[in-house]
Amino acid sequence: MKNITNVKDKFIEALLKNDNAIIVEIYERFFPKSLRFILQNKGTHEQARDIFQESLLYIVIGVKERKLNIDCFEAYLFTICKNMWRRELEKQKKRVIKDGLTTLVDKDTDFALFMLEQEQLELYQEKFALLSDNCKEILALFFNDVPYEEIIKELSYTTINTARQRIFKCKNKLIKMIKSDNRFY
Repeated sequence: MKNITNVKDKFIEALLKNDNAIIVEIYERFFPKSLRFILQNKGTHEQARDIFQESLLYIVIGVKERKLNIDCFEAYLFTICKNMWRRELEKQKKRVIKDGLTTLVDKDTDFALFMLEQEQLELYQEKFALLSDNCKEILALFFNDVPYEEIIKELSYTTINTARQRIFKCKNKLIKMIKSDNRFY
């Protein structure tokens, strides 16, 4: 077993080894932030606890099966919790309340779908980081629905057509990088 070089590795190793003392520390240090987020977004304490546990499970599976490399444990854990909670809120919007309602997607299938979505998001983020600074900047503006007129001003382009062409080229470059990765499906 490798030496634990930093706090991040300490937490990941504890999860992999089921080290209760460190897992308790993980809950004490990181659960309150996730709890606050979920409570502020129409959730309950019990739902927050479930989401937090599922997020930890996702990390364990990711590290074991996909050799996931996590740079910042706290940030990654919180991002997983937020994404899982947002997904749960979307599911709640689509539910129809009716006596005798049968769940069409079981919890295991739903978790597997979340894992696939998260893997796709991670692939996108990885490839986005490889783009030039200019491409990252223009796509960030575009993806955040900034009007073309503001993009032109922000990046000192001369015309809307110039901005559109640059966005098109950057999007195509990003798509090509993602599709050329063997993790793309």
